[in-house]
Order: sequence, then C-alpha cells, then structure tokens
Amino acid sequence: MLDALRGICALLVALYHFQANGLIARSLLVQNGWLFVDYFFVLSGFVIAHSYGARLCDGAVSVGRFMALRMGRIYPLHIAVLLAFIALELLLVFGGDWIAQFVTREPFTGSRSIGALLQNIFLLQSFGIEGGRGWNGPAWSIAAEMWTYLLYAVIFVIARRWFVGIAGLLVLAAGVWLFANAPDLHVTFEGGIVRCIFGFSVGVLTYKAFRQFGGLHGQLWEALAIALVIAFASFAAGAWTFFAPLVFALTIMALATQSGLVSALLRRPFFQLLGLISYSIYMVHVFVQGRLGELLQMTDLIDISVDAQGRTLLTGSPWVGNAVTVAMLALLIGVSWLSYRLVEKPGRDWSRKLLS
Repeated sequence: MLDALRGICALLVALYHFQANGLIARSLLVQNGWLFVDYFFVLSGFVIAHSYGARLCDGAVSVGRFMALRMGRIYPLHIAVLLAFIALELLLVFGGDWIAQFVTREPFTGSRSIGALLQNIFLLQSFGIEGGRGWNGPAWSIAAEMWTYLLYAVIFVIARRWFVGIAGLLVLAAGVWLFANAPDLHVTFEGGIVRCIFGFSVGVLTYKAFRQFGGLHGQLWEALAIALVIAFASFAAGAWTFFAPLVFALTIMALATQSGLVSALLRRPFFQLLGLISYSIYMVHVFVQGRLGELLQMTDLIDISVDAQGRTLLTGSPWVGNAVTVAMLALLIGVSWLSYRLVEKPGRDWSRKLLS
C-alpha cells in the first residue's frame, strides 16, 4: 500500500514539473507537488528501519554490504538516465544544422556542464557545491538519500541502543537548520541533504512508534490521513510546510495496517503497477517531458519554455494543456515500465546476485 502511494506521489511530482495551462496542472495539489518528495524521505526511513535496522544493529548485515545493496537499487537507472542526457548533448555536437534549428544553446554548458555531470555521477548535487544544478534535476533527492543511508547505517552499527534518541536529535537539528536557511521546506541542491535527513529521521521514528504502539487501524483513520494529506499539500505554505514529514508519518501509520477502504483501493493492479515503477517514474519524468516538449515545439498548438527550476512551462489553450498533460502521464507510465523492465529490475537483480 505504501509503495502504491509512492507511485501516486511520483506522478504528482512529475505533474509539478510539467506546468501546462489547464485544470490539472493549475490545481492546488499539483502546484504544491514538490512536497511529495518528503513522502519519499519519510517512507525510506520507515522502510530502511524495518528492513535493515535490526540486522545492522546485530551485525547480520555490514555497512559495506548494506550500501552495496542500496547502490545496486539506485545506481543503474541513475546512470542510464544520465547516459540518455549525455546522448542528447552529443547530438548537439554532431547533429549539425538540423538540430540547431530546434536547440540554440552550446552543448555541455550551463545546466549540462561537465562539473554538474561529475557531481551527478558521484551523488554530490545536494550539498550546495557550486555548479551542481543540472542534468537530471530530480536526482538530487536520490543523491541525498544515498548519503543518508550511509549516515543511518553507521548509527545503527555504532549506536544501536541510542538510535532513537539520535534520530530525534537529527530531526531537531535538521529542522532548525532548514527553518533558518529556507523560507519553506523547498530546498533542493543548496542543502537538500538536510531536508532528506529531516524526513528520513521522522520515518525512522515512525517505524519505532509503529512497532511499539501499533498503527492506526480502521477505515476512519485511513480516510482522515488521506484527507489530511490532500488538504495539507493543497494549502500549506511558508513555515507550515515543515509539518509535511509529520503529515506523511501519520499517513504511513494509518496505511501500514492495511485495514481500510483506501488500502483496498491501493491493492488494485493499476496502483500496484504505479508502486512497482515509482522509482522509474521519478527518475525518467524530466527526460520524457523534455522530449515531449521538443516534439510539441514543432506544432503551433502550444508555446513551451523552461523556468529557473527546470520545470516545463506550456502556455496556450487550457483544453490543449489538459490533453497534453494526460498524454504526458500516459507516455511517462509507458516509458517508466520499460525502464523498470530493461534497466531498474535487471540492475537490481544483478547486484543482488553479485553480492550473494
């Protein structure tokens, strides 16, 4: 159920990066779609504490093996998407006049610089290092999670009796830093690692609470949790956004019991598919949207630009905007299924076999 919800959240993040002139993209939920990245962080903390916390604490899994398994899960698709972006830059180099009529910028410059590429390869783009923006922008959160995995693996191993207290201190410290350095929770390249630690630590504490006290059982709790998420994500602004990890923690506490109608709905095949390919949706959506935008530029139906945050902006008829948005989602799900089958799953299985 929690993975199915992650798939829905991945689509909402994708919609946030595809700002068409229409009812879908202009809805309050989509305009605040960036908040759903924090669901990924909280859920990751919950899942890692559940799957690896005890095994790291008692030495059944080493820090090295744990990190190798996480790299095998994250890295193959990350590198594959980077290679796809590199191929586009090489097309600019060798495409000649034909490609020049559609793209006027110089290859391997600006947001596609070599420096930014190196930061992406080594997962450093969430530390605020100069020149780290660019290439596959959403991958900043994947980079932040990898370093947070390492932090918590070490905590579980060397401070096994005190990890709950340490997680609480990290929530406090990260929250104070974020509040002092950002008007809201929307920090990415310039310190996104702290935002990740904030949400991940809340997830670890949520798992501890779930194990000790049980979840929130029943249809009412599930309905209230989903209603709270929708209302919060639609209207939260400024300092209120700092409560996002707590809202998502409550949602996890309710849905983890799988005891209501929402869980029954999320067990449907389509939502299970979204959960299965959620990582692929998140990692490939900017690439897919960019290529769709380039195709649309060949028509007179819609005007396209890219804003400072790397979002695709589409202006024109709202009816066309809604139709293009739906087409984008269908294309994204299809490409994500292919990337899952051809890259993500084989890469994960190969790494597990290598480590067995």
